[in-house]
Amino acid sequence: MNRIKKNITVRFFSVDAKNSFFTNFVTNFNTNKEGDSNSRIFDLRSKKHLIKINQSHDIKNTVAYSVTVVRERNTWQTKATSDGKITGISLNQGIIGDPYYFFLVPAKQLLLGFTSGPSGSIKSVARTMLDQFSVDRQEKIKLDLIPKEKEFDALSQLPTFSNLHFRINPSSLTDITEDTPKLIKDVSEVPLINPNAQLALDLDLNDSKDTDLTKDDVLEIISYLSDHNGCTVLKVKGVNNDGAPVSLDFGNAYITHKTEITSRNKFIDEKSAIDSLKKALTEYLNL
Repeated sequence: MNRIKKNITVRFFSVDAKNSFFTNFVTNFNTNKEGDSNSRIFDLRSKKHLIKINQSHDIKNTVAYSVTVVRERNTWQTKATSDGKITGISLNQGIIGDPYYFFLVPAKQLLLGFTSGPSGSIKSVARTMLDQFSVDRQEKIKLDLIPKEKEFDALSQLPTFSNLHFRINPSSLTDITEDTPKLIKDVSEVPLINPNAQLALDLDLNDSKDTDLTKDDVLEIISYLSDHNGCTVLKVKGVNNDGAPVSLDFGNAYITHKTEITSRNKFIDEKSAIDSLKKALTEYLNL
């Protein structure tokens, strides 16, 4: 069987939660790992999720807890065979979907994760997974991508934005969630003439122009697109406190770990995924 190469990107999130959450996470993780079943399936917003507890790993005197999630892909509705038969897919109490692999590092309030499915869904799936370990379901767990300091420091210092330019393949926006900015939701509904088309938007944000986008809206869009594989160009212009024009390029604004996995499987298996997460965490701890 031929070996298949898959490019993956591990993303790093800071986890904003009470200290008690991390303590409870470790307790629940260890309790479930030692029980009869280390996995379960549950429904959330019409999609099934499987959460599987793996092992804890000690990396450079830092403990990381490994969790695998499979989220159902509802677009797979039928099976078609060469003889022309079209039938429903018999799941036999299982689910068909995309795998997500995570490391939670309580001591650093850090989460690492990647998927071979839609990259824009990592954050929402990660939060869903963390919620399952929360004792207080009223507590809001916040995840933020960890930025490279230079670009985002400069962005935060701009009092106003004058222009936002980005280029994206609309067909890559297949996994729109409730966290997706409204502008991106609108872009995802643009009908495609060519499935490989690139959609370029150049938005004038000057106060004199008629625009509904606030500064917070622009920051939200930049945060979303700078972490999206389908976005090939992302630039913003503004004016600093001295009135001088500033141009920033956010094509690569967040800390990531990129690697390539070679496998005989069409999916990334757990052993390969955990090895990649170990390397990513080691690289991060060495920064």
